[in-house]
Amino acid sequence: MPKHYYYMSEHKMTMEENAAEYDYKHDKKDQCKKHDKKDRKKDRSKLVEFAYEISNPIVTSIPLTFPLSTQPQVVATATLKDVEKGNVVWLNGLYHVNNNSPEFADLYTRIYRGTISPGNLIYQSIVEIDAEGNDDATESVTQFVDVIPADAQNVTYFLTAQKGPFSEDLNVFAYGPITFTATEIKQED
Repeated sequence: MPKHYYYMSEHKMTMEENAAEYDYKHDKKDQCKKHDKKDRKKDRSKLVEFAYEISNPIVTSIPLTFPLSTQPQVVATATLKDVEKGNVVWLNGLYHVNNNSPEFADLYTRIYRGTISPGNLIYQSIVEIDAEGNDDATESVTQFVDVIPADAQNVTYFLTAQKGPFSEDLNVFAYGPITFTATEIKQED
């Protein structure tokens, strides 16, 4: 256990003693994982394609607002073309939500691949939005990694928002700024 001293010279001596105990340095001529160029190239990835949709990025007036229902509503889409099987897609979504109701509401954020149907759902989050006046305006942030299936060529991703099934009578709104990105990444050999 290192000792701590109040005097600089003693503190420096203690540090030097501890450094001598462990060999922190190595010769760069000797092969090590840190300096071996072959090992550094392993497990690298390469950006193949990037698609995005943004709405109202700089709010200068009233932001884009739309009421949510209990059915999935498209907030944004992103399409990747000529994708390759086995590549991964890094998906990022951001939109804002406001609950103008006297009770909390459930917010469902989902991502679908291809079409909006239960069989194409690849991501879902459910969060509770507080009642009016109690942190009722917030953002929904989504990150997910999808693996491209064998039969894909062009892939469209849908970012959707909806109220929970017991929130049908509540006034919940989605608004901008909205950002949705899809980044295809290939693992290099």
